[in-house]
Amino acid sequence: MATEVQLIQEAQNGDISAFEELVNLYQKKIYNYCYRMANNEHDAEDLTQEVFMKVYRSLRTFKGNSHFSTWIYRIAHNTCIDKYRSLKAYNVVTLDGEDDRVRGISSSDPLPDEQVVNKEHMEMLEECIAHLKPDYRSVIILRDVQNYSYQDIAVILNMPLGTVKSLISRARQALRQELKARL
Repeated sequence: MATEVQLIQEAQNGDISAFEELVNLYQKKIYNYCYRMANNEHDAEDLTQEVFMKVYRSLRTFKGNSHFSTWIYRIAHNTCIDKYRSLKAYNVVTLDGEDDRVRGISSSDPLPDEQVVNKEHMEMLEECIAHLKPDYRSVIILRDVQNYSYQDIAVILNMPLGTVKSLISRARQALRQELKARL
């Protein structure tokens, strides 16, 4: 199997199968990001498709100055923010990206009453994140849900590192205030 760098080079030279492999590598992650930003399966699918169309059209401009994943997330972020600006409303964010219908219960799972409490807490957290303004929501998702480094977030959002750190701090403070208001 080809490395990511080889796939990128082949895709830049017009190899459709190499581009399809790149899509397969990132499709789920980008879909999850778009879903968390839009909280709507249909919109997330549309956004994901739009992201990869943009990636395909601008792939030749990728110079390798950053990680390919960072470049794709930047496109995804801009696409989601553009969609938000056009709609002026997003709904609830899902943190785990899993469909409740496919989760199994094993012997190590919490007791049913604990599951209900955990689910209620998770739903409240998701609703609180959904009420944050898009820039705050985005950095919370990138940092605290998807575990990107501050430096990667700075590249994705095209911001200085110090700005990213203060934005994350303000986003977490806004999230704390939102949570306190609900308790």
